[in-house]
Amino acid sequence: MSAAETETAIRRWAADKHLPDAALARWLALDEPARAALLAMARELRLRTAQLANTLEILEEIALRENRSVMSILESEHVRGAIAAGGPAPARASRMLAALHAMRFPRLSRIRGELEAGIRALGLPPNVRVRLPRELSSDELTLELRVSTRGELEEGLKALDRIGPELACILERLGGGDEV
Repeated sequence: MSAAETETAIRRWAADKHLPDAALARWLALDEPARAALLAMARELRLRTAQLANTLEILEEIALRENRSVMSILESEHVRGAIAAGGPAPARASRMLAALHAMRFPRLSRIRGELEAGIRALGLPPNVRVRLPRELSSDELTLELRVSTRGELEEGLKALDRIGPELACILERLGGGDEV
């Protein structure tokens, strides 16, 4: 596809999806290989408007911060691996965005991984779940206890009592440990 054909296809995609002008300008400001690669990715993953706008913003920030080309980011092992992992297009799009977020915020991604490993190490019974906030900017943990019998309730409460100190440490890492 020629550069002119790529630009026409991008403008058509943007019009069909009602992509904001600022996002379209970001897209068109990319070099030709990156523009074409992003168009192919948008089509393959059937990206929604907000997903593409978010992708453009993240790509721009990573490229600027790391002094990398957008194409090198799109071709990175993290991004390509997330897309190649299989499954339906929406799941692959979500994984691709998660990979970009991890590249954008490497420290937060590392901390999230450590916290998730800590939660897995708690050895919780199946009816007890500890969830981190979607964004680590929040300092709230979600504790879920699912029971249908008195025995399950007692087991779940004992598990929560047993892991209290570990949960307090996880909560402190989130920044909400003042009230524990």
